[in-house]
Amino acid sequence: GRVTPITPITDDERRARIEKAQRLMVEQRIDAIFLESGSSLFYYTGVRWGASERMFAAVIPARGELAWITPKFEEERARELIRFGKDIRAWEEDESPYKVVAGIFRDRGIRSGRIGVEERVRFFLFDGIRQEAKQLDYVSADPVTVGCRVIKSPAEIALLQSANDITLAAFKAAAATLTEGTT
Repeated sequence: GRVTPITPITDDERRARIEKAQRLMVEQRIDAIFLESGSSLFYYTGVRWGASERMFAAVIPARGELAWITPKFEEERARELIRFGKDIRAWEEDESPYKVVAGIFRDRGIRSGRIGVEERVRFFLFDGIRQEAKQLDYVSADPVTVGCRVIKSPAEIALLQSANDITLAAFKAAAATLTEGTT
């Protein structure tokens, strides 16, 4: 069987995803969303980053440029991976990454209002941010993230089709090798 060619998601499509998220934030009255490493961060930015006890995260504001938080010793690697947003804030081991996040909120003009927290953000990160920026309300980012991710673009549908084609080809190849008595 024919396998659909695999074309990665482009930077332009990721930019469009960020813009859609920002439109949804305005509609939902969410001033920014906070994302740590994981599928949503990859969905919007293309950055894959393993989770550790040190905060590596992004803030996508409803208005303005997104911002990044990275451990200082990882800054060079982070800069190599980051393709969207020039506001990259590195924190030293003896500094609070939560203060860095609160500073991003302040610098984006968010002094009151609502912050959407992506569903996979670990509690200790959320709690640290909440302690540092107590004046803000924290809500689920689902109206934004799910609102973006449930509607598939033509590029996403093509990737899903490729995965299905590969799976079917593997099943056909395996079935062709089966003989009576094979366990």
